[in-house]
Amino acid sequence: MTDLQKITQSKYFKTIVTTLAILIAGAFIFAMGVHVGERRARYSYAWGANYERNFVGGPGRIMNASHGQFEFQRGTPNGPVGMAQGFEGRDFRNGHGVAGTIVSITGNNIIIKDRSGKENTVTVSDKTIIKNAQADIKITDLKNDESLVVIGNPSDNGVVNADLIRVFNVK
Repeated sequence: MTDLQKITQSKYFKTIVTTLAILIAGAFIFAMGVHVGERRARYSYAWGANYERNFVGGPGRIMNASHGQFEFQRGTPNGPVGMAQGFEGRDFRNGHGVAGTIVSITGNNIIIKDRSGKENTVTVSDKTIIKNAQADIKITDLKNDESLVVIGNPSDNGVVNADLIRVFNVK
């Protein structure tokens, strides 16, 4: 037997080769996991950044999932078609809430003016969490002209039922 054959048949050589093969396979699997994770993160970011456009599409537009692709169609002259029927004359509300400045507070209702100048009604319940920085506050602690963000769900009449209200003290 030659020296090369002795080396390749030795127990130590086989252990080193097996260890290297396992390390290379592990590095390849790790790299593929990073690649897949990065692609999923980019997809999620792009989808989230275009949330409004994906589901509302703008005035008179709807989402159509024909042929496995999302595309937008114009509504008929008398109003939108498909899943948007029944919403004529009503603006879509953001399903997650509203942000703006308090115009008035009446009982458990807060009127908020958003950036576009539109007034939105928010209903506060006993389960609503109202925060100013780290402190829990009550609806009676809120004042006109305070800036806030409301997270909640819209009702059928367009009123946002608040789950969380965060007050921002802008000075």
